Amino acid sequence: MMRETLARLGRMPQFAALRHRGFRLLWMASLLSSTARWADMVVIGWLTLELTDSPLMVGIVAACKMAGYLAAPFMGVAADRMDRRLLLIVAAAVNLAVSAIMLLLVVSGWLALWHVIALALVGSFTWAIDNPTRNALVPDLVGREDLTNAVALNAVAMEITVVIGPALGGLMIPTLGMGGAYGLIAGICLVDVVVLLMMKSVKHAIHAHESPMGSLIGGLKYVWGNHTVLVLLAIAFLLNLLAAPYRYAFLPVFARYILDAGAAGYGMLTAMAGFGALVAGLWVVSLGNFRRRGRMLVWSSFAWPVSLLLFALSTSYYLSLTLVFVAGLAQAIVWTVIATLILSNTAQPMRGRVMGLRTGVVISLPFGNFLAGAVAERFGAPLAQGAYAVSAILIMLTLVLYVSSMHRWE
Repeated sequence: MMRETLARLGRMPQFAALRHRGFRLLWMASLLSSTARWADMVVIGWLTLELTDSPLMVGIVAACKMAGYLAAPFMGVAADRMDRRLLLIVAAAVNLAVSAIMLLLVVSGWLALWHVIALALVGSFTWAIDNPTRNALVPDLVGREDLTNAVALNAVAMEITVVIGPALGGLMIPTLGMGGAYGLIAGICLVDVVVLLMMKSVKHAIHAHESPMGSLIGGLKYVWGNHTVLVLLAIAFLLNLLAAPYRYAFLPVFARYILDAGAAGYGMLTAMAGFGALVAGLWVVSLGNFRRRGRMLVWSSFAWPVSLLLFALSTSYYLSLTLVFVAGLAQAIVWTVIATLILSNTAQPMRGRVMGLRTGVVISLPFGNFLAGAVAERFGAPLAQGAYAVSAILIMLTLVLYVSSMHRWE
């Protein structure tokens, strides 16, 4: 039923990429895996607070959930040398195993903080596999004329789940308990594996004559010589360090200690960020193969940290919901435009490695999460979030002034 609906949508120009069967299945799998991931982020954040009552430990666990991004450049090499569908299946299977083990530990009463940290680290490597592989696979499944639409639809899939996943996680905790929450997450991961198994493998350029290290070095040299991609990776690194931690390290602390919103309120804050991102994604989809991407990137890169600065000053739950909505909207535009510009400025044989490096720069996010937790514990969450936002604004201003051609990128 869902596949038939998506096929009909594919006949509409706004959803042109969905006319490709392989992309439809990938899109469905993206919905499932990202829903499970975001629900888990909310559940594990609240679980860590219950176990430790420490903002620092929330930041540490959030950092562990993303530590695997260190391996992302090597996973990008794998995405250029191996069956990309198989890599996605492996990542989904590991996610299923991690959520099942968490379920058993919670139900048995054996769960300890070190279990949470260890399983967060294991699960983090699936992010490193999944992200570059999924992005590199998109151009293999659609034609160049549908690439922008496919990237935007992929972003919409992610952001739909940033609404559904956190809201689901926040509601599951008081209604089903931690055991029920992880049972549902494991079930979603299982369906994700099944959908990926329905996909056919897609042939792509494989350069197996190079050693893996040689392939990685080749990717680094390619990016170094590609000014546009290099600057885009720098922007992604800096915004992941200074802007993105609001979702992972700051929101649970604000929800509990500043806004007194509880677990359900935390889930709604995170969901509101996702709702803003969903609105942005649908808007970008409606634009089609739009122009002036560079100008859009510049403005959204400023709007994101400005909204977070105002959020840091807010003590009203409803005002905070609005500001988080704006932050999510701007964030989604930034990531969609960056992904589109990178893919459209990268040769096909290099896409896996370049997207691996794109995923690899997200390693700044766990560092940002860890430092956010430490600063919030020492000086308070509002001051920490405000300092992060001001730093992001100043750095983006420096980059825009230094790279004067950025607003003309297409």
